[in-house]
Amino acid sequence: MKRIRLSNREIRELREANRFMAPVLEGADVVEIAPLSEREHLYLVDGEALFLKIIHNVGEYLVPTLFLIHKSAKGKSLPPYPKVVVDAGAVKPIINGADVMRPGIKEFLGDFGKDDVVFVTDEKGRVIAVAVALYSRQEMEQMQKGKVLINLHHLGDKIWQASLELVKEKT
Repeated sequence: MKRIRLSNREIRELREANRFMAPVLEGADVVEIAPLSEREHLYLVDGEALFLKIIHNVGEYLVPTLFLIHKSAKGKSLPPYPKVVVDAGAVKPIINGADVMRPGIKEFLGDFGKDDVVFVTDEKGRVIAVAVALYSRQEMEQMQKGKVLINLHHLGDKIWQASLELVKEKT
């Protein structure tokens, strides 16, 4: 996989552009970008795939990877994101790439607006996907049906697999 090392200026700009990235980038020795496709790029911090830049039909997003959340020691420095808790019946479709539908959401944790990044968790609190909100929390709470979150990255997808492969390459 091709990797491009970022300059100190580019790292500083990343820190300033994304308040969620700043604590994770503190003390990083090497930050690289690895293109997966035209629409997906992984940011590697000291050899670990910690952020994903994804261009989707609804916009461009810079989001933490599930590798950062589940496997990296740097995940502890990630500020809290808003979350939705989905019922057990919604977990399998979401892990297979489905978007999140309103009936599958049991609980909202934290406030968010339209186009904000939201973590999708199962009932045990495990983050299973990173999504973008199509509506604000308040609007979703009033809804009974319909698609409410776009699934950008989920456990088992090619980004998760690439993150695990990159760690194997490092060791």
